[in-house]
Amino acid sequence: MAAYLYIWTSLVSAQQEVEIYTYDSLPPYAYRDEKGQLTGLYIELVRTIVSRMPDYALKLTVLPWERAKHMAETGEAFAILPPYFHAHDWLTDQEPKKPYIWPYSMPLYTQKDVVICNDRVKLKSINQFPRGFAGLNFVMWRGDGRAGQAFDAMVKRKEISVHLVNSIEVVINLLVTARYDCTVSAALPFNWYLAKQSKSKNFKSLNLKYPLKNLSVVSSNQAYLGYSDINSQQNYPFKKDFVIKFDIELYQMQQRGELSDIVKRFVDKDMLERPPIP
Repeated sequence: MAAYLYIWTSLVSAQQEVEIYTYDSLPPYAYRDEKGQLTGLYIELVRTIVSRMPDYALKLTVLPWERAKHMAETGEAFAILPPYFHAHDWLTDQEPKKPYIWPYSMPLYTQKDVVICNDRVKLKSINQFPRGFAGLNFVMWRGDGRAGQAFDAMVKRKEISVHLVNSIEVVINLLVTARYDCTVSAALPFNWYLAKQSKSKNFKSLNLKYPLKNLSVVSSNQAYLGYSDINSQQNYPFKKDFVIKFDIELYQMQQRGELSDIVKRFVDKDMLERPPIP
């Protein structure tokens, strides 16, 4: 018995711990459940994959998204979950500028991003984003770059104004009270929060001047596990081995239908297709 315990302890201690930084504020993708436990589509997917990689043990650490990005940029983070593909615009400050996230895993899931406005906003065409939204005031979740490069360029030219806040709940409150015109958000998390907030007494007591309207899909973006490429050979000599084994297991899960099973646990297609806009 003692020999068995020694062997088991040796195997566990031989595992390489990998720390992945994520957030807990984007249900159903990554959030806290009723018991305060970290869960969600991306969380459970990565947990399942790494649990099948016997050489590795997973540690998930929750940080504000801007902080997680900064740690990837400085090489303090092994990986962050779940960025979109940003090799073209998440670049180091130092010359020569290079992507600080590389590589990206195989895609985990494809999200729909939408532009949502309150009903006082009148547009000639809802399909001309962002050009058709010039002059409007946007409220956005801090660190969320899903509006795209063309949108960011209009912000720099002061053709669109943006106010940054720390949560989607605050975004919703500012929209329904008509303090701001529009936002860009992942469709499912926004509708998840809206459905939850609309049932609360505090939400019902707000001065709801205008209903919200889901105008159009801005883009469809795939989410990944993204690995820091800054000093990674020195800091994370196991990186190449982990990257290969992670993608192999993810691919096999897709082929076996296990990925779809995890998606079905968290993604409410009715909410995605028919959002509860009050």
